[in-house]
Amino acid sequence: MAGQSTRRSAPLLPACAVAVSVGWLLSNSLSFLNAVPANQIRTAPRTAMRGFKEDFEAWRSSLTPEEQKMVQTQAAGEFNKKFRKSDEFKKDLPEEKVKSFSKILGKFFDAEAADYKKEVAAKVPNYNRLLEKAGDKVLDFAMSSRIVEIDRDA
Repeated sequence: MAGQSTRRSAPLLPACAVAVSVGWLLSNSLSFLNAVPANQIRTAPRTAMRGFKEDFEAWRSSLTPEEQKMVQTQAAGEFNKKFRKSDEFKKDLPEEKVKSFSKILGKFFDAEAADYKKEVAAKVPNYNRLLEKAGDKVLDFAMSSRIVEIDRDA
């Protein structure tokens, strides 16, 4: 019996090692599961955003240095109560610059609205379609006397 007293490793240690490795693999391997499938990733807003960026940069470069300074100071003092009460905050850009900027924003929002409509139409499947299709059929679950041989030696 003295020969049988060899010590076995604790079964808890390998089980813990397996559990830790499985947890690590799951945490690292599930990163490929996105909320949006790869074939449905939206590429149109980037294009619309690039078009907006180019148009906005062109509009901003058309501003005079005084107008650029005025827009910058108004943006910086937007949340300052004293500045909002001043006359400098109440100044506006010329009408043609405001109209050109509104055209740029309108084009951007039109593109975004079209992208949103496409996304909503593609996103919502009809979950009840299977029930609608199979709901019309009457299934017959009546039993019939039939003997089916099964070859269990195969």
